[in-house]
Amino acid sequence: MKNTSLFLLAFLVAAPTVFSSSIVTSATVLTIPSAERVSFKIKGTGSKNIPVSIGIGTQPGSGACCSGVSPFTTASFVGNVGDVVYDGKTRRVIAKITRDMNGTTLDLSQYY
Repeated sequence: MKNTSLFLLAFLVAAPTVFSSSIVTSATVLTIPSAERVSFKIKGTGSKNIPVSIGIGTQPGSGACCSGVSPFTTASFVGNVGDVVYDGKTRRVIAKITRDMNGTTLDLSQYY
């Protein structure tokens, strides 16, 4: 009986060590590319006097929504290259974010 108990105890201690070492060695490391961030400004519609709620995401209705831009103000935004700037109410795409937008200003009076 002692031999059986001793064997069982040895198996219970050794088995997790053997199985865990094989799992660790076969794990795969995944790398996720970091998104390139772009800073830009959005100028209001001016004399057209239309307040616009701005959303930024991979598609209209996703991501960060909504920041209001009053007609006579300019607001700063940051987004990932490839995302879109959209109207939060109508879900209409205003612009797609590209690298060359960094430091520029979108004028909403050209879109409304």
